[in-house]
Amino acid sequence: MTDSDSHGRSNMDALTLGAILESAAAAIIIIDSRGIMLSANPAAQRMFGYAQAELVGRNVSMLMGGADARDHDTYIRRHIETGVPRIIGIGREVSGRRRNGSFFPMHLSVGKFAAGLETYFTGVVIDLSAQKVAEQGLAREQAFFQSIFESLPDPVVILDAERRIQLVNPAFGSVFGHPLDDLRDRSSEVLYESESEWQRHGQLRFSVEDGAAHKPQIVRFRRADGAAFPGATVRTVIRDRQGNDLGFVKVVRDISEDLKREQALLQASRMEAVGQLTGGIAHDFNNILTVILGNVELLEMRLQDEGDLALAREATEAAEMGARLTDRLLTFGRRQHLEVSRINLNEFVLGLIDIMRRALGEDVDLSTALAGDLWSIEADAGQVENALLNLAINARDAMPSGGRLVIETRNVILDPAAVALLPELKPGNYAVLAVSDTGHGMPPDVRARAFEPFFSTKGPGKGSGLGLATIYGFAKQSGGHATIYSEVGQGTTVELYLPRSLLPQETSAQPEAEASLAPARGETILVVEDDERVRRITTARLADLGYRVKEERTGADALAALEAGLDADLVFSDLVMPGGVSGLDLLRGARKLRPNCRVLLTSGYAEEFVSSGPVGDTFVRLLHKPYRQAELALAIRQALDEPHDA
Repeated sequence: MTDSDSHGRSNMDALTLGAILESAAAAIIIIDSRGIMLSANPAAQRMFGYAQAELVGRNVSMLMGGADARDHDTYIRRHIETGVPRIIGIGREVSGRRRNGSFFPMHLSVGKFAAGLETYFTGVVIDLSAQKVAEQGLAREQAFFQSIFESLPDPVVILDAERRIQLVNPAFGSVFGHPLDDLRDRSSEVLYESESEWQRHGQLRFSVEDGAAHKPQIVRFRRADGAAFPGATVRTVIRDRQGNDLGFVKVVRDISEDLKREQALLQASRMEAVGQLTGGIAHDFNNILTVILGNVELLEMRLQDEGDLALAREATEAAEMGARLTDRLLTFGRRQHLEVSRINLNEFVLGLIDIMRRALGEDVDLSTALAGDLWSIEADAGQVENALLNLAINARDAMPSGGRLVIETRNVILDPAAVALLPELKPGNYAVLAVSDTGHGMPPDVRARAFEPFFSTKGPGKGSGLGLATIYGFAKQSGGHATIYSEVGQGTTVELYLPRSLLPQETSAQPEAEASLAPARGETILVVEDDERVRRITTARLADLGYRVKEERTGADALAALEAGLDADLVFSDLVMPGGVSGLDLLRGARKLRPNCRVLLTSGYAEEFVSSGPVGDTFVRLLHKPYRQAELALAIRQALDEPHDA
């Protein structure tokens, strides 16, 4: 190669190097061994805010900040003297300083070359300001999403494309019971109730695209302790910008309590519907029994032959058995007449212990756990006794080979959260009566229907299926609730929640004194009854007692008769009648038209009130169907003899 060729090649290299320096996006600065800048490309001038002339001949430390500016020359000198590559190599992040005095992060890579006896250094600088802003923004976003991820109340699990677990939030551990360290890189199958459920959920196809919300799917999961539970889960696919599947984000909501509340509400609605049906049937049946009982009693009074009298008495007993059956139906339907008084459940339990021991037999160990400070309740004493004895007998039947029966009382304070699973039960203070046995227990389908009327698992002739139904209705009508907890092979516990009495001790209800059974004195009674058969037998029974009787079909007809001048000493009316005028309306209207006229109401059930007494500003006497002739005579006489201002 000739000298001219070599010179031309050198010129070409210089031109090429100059073009690179001019066009480079990175700042390139050349310094000597003293740190004096020899050149700075346009990118360096733009980055630091200096012109070329302002940089050449000055120490490069002017472009650095803090410790980097102070120690730069020392690094160069040490490298030249010792050969330690402190500043040579891949590079590092340092602090840069612009002409306006502001500092910024930059990446500095340093190279070394020699020319003759001199050593020179090339610094390549990249401004990291935009990158740092992006990193800070990304860090903020990561912190934001991390905060959301960790504070979500529902479990969140992130899976890779092979459905292996990669990350879970804290709520996941509290619901599933698994720590992340036990799950990382494991198949998500471990979270499901069964392999088939895992496969089914994995094959679900959603009509949504990336990140879109979709309808939750109900899946059966399994906790770390093996317990299965239902979960509503939403799954979102994670994809990169090229559309490749990277994995899934799965959000799970434990809906166990939601389903329990839903089932409880459905059960309550069903029981309410059945209660309305049975109450209506009992009302109609009581009218029928009133006719039967009245006619048989009148017939019995006219019979002389002992054989005929025996037949009449047997018919009367059958009618009374039917009346007791309707009583139990009315109790379930919450339409039964209750004689409410202040009661201490502990006293009831202790008073019935001997009777229950005899009924249970020697194979059943009976024990009690009674709260010493038990609150009093307001309830019908007869219904409480019936409930306790029925529960004891049911427990005995569930333990044919013997076992243990425990009767417990306690006070409970229920807040809104506690009553969420007990529909129609209000927050407040309750006394609880619990009867627990160690019998064979009930499967879920039987437990769900145990309170329904006529439902029984006992054989024919061994039960009417009304025992638990009656207890349930009594508890509900008393403002409380009844629950059953039972498992096959583990026994059964029935709990009655009865509201705490707010009355002071001295206000306990007292039995009403019996009125005189004085005979009729020629009084006129107006009978108002829409059922023709009931009206006919009622008229006959009153006439047999010696009263003059008038009759009307509806409340409106009775008011019209009174307004037209009918002088009745007493109106004896059904409570529920067609035509828009009830027995209560008739009572108020009659007292306005005839202030001295007495009113006695009767009903197969009394939904508007539970016993004789004040209803608003009106005092009401009530006779429940079906009734015996003696009960009718007593009620009529009491009503006629009451003071005028009652």
